[in-house]
Amino acid sequence: MKRSPAGSTREKTPPWRNIGIVLAVLVVIYLYTKLQETRYTTPTDVVFDIQADDVSRFVIKEGDQRIELVRWDTLWGVTGYEERDVRRWRLDSFFNMVLDVERESMISDNPEKWATYGVDDSTGRNLQVYDPGGDLAADVVVGSSSTNWQSSYLREAGRDAVYLTTKSIYHLLSADTTFWLEPLPEEETEEKE
Repeated sequence: MKRSPAGSTREKTPPWRNIGIVLAVLVVIYLYTKLQETRYTTPTDVVFDIQADDVSRFVIKEGDQRIELVRWDTLWGVTGYEERDVRRWRLDSFFNMVLDVERESMISDNPEKWATYGVDDSTGRNLQVYDPGGDLAADVVVGSSSTNWQSSYLREAGRDAVYLTTKSIYHLLSADTTFWLEPLPEEETEEKE
């Protein structure tokens, strides 16, 4: 041991102790920062509790238009247009985007505000999804946001709460047959002319 000028003995601090203190302080700062960040993240919930393989049909209603897409074994068709092919990429977009959408924060639970968010019966797009047993698995009304093109408004049928979605799905829910069906050969030639 060395004697200090005042006559007291002083032990040398091992270098690993200082490193341990610094690491402990850094871990505490990291954990505190992560805890603070969780306050700024929006919790999300699953909207559709059904997988793409479990969907037997879905119905989209918009105003007085209605379309029903039905799965026959592995093929999809539109009721009333059985001889026409459904655009596969439209179905893929539906299953990948619409069924995977999540809802974020509740915007309103006031039915008088439904028209503002486009989720009332006259302005919203109603989507009903059915499971293989023919039971209704989901029934929602989707509205378009005029200020936020990255998300949509969503209300479950029979409920008052309106939610913001994590991505925009409104444009994928058209009740127009030309949106879903491949054009007939004569329609293709007319489009080229």
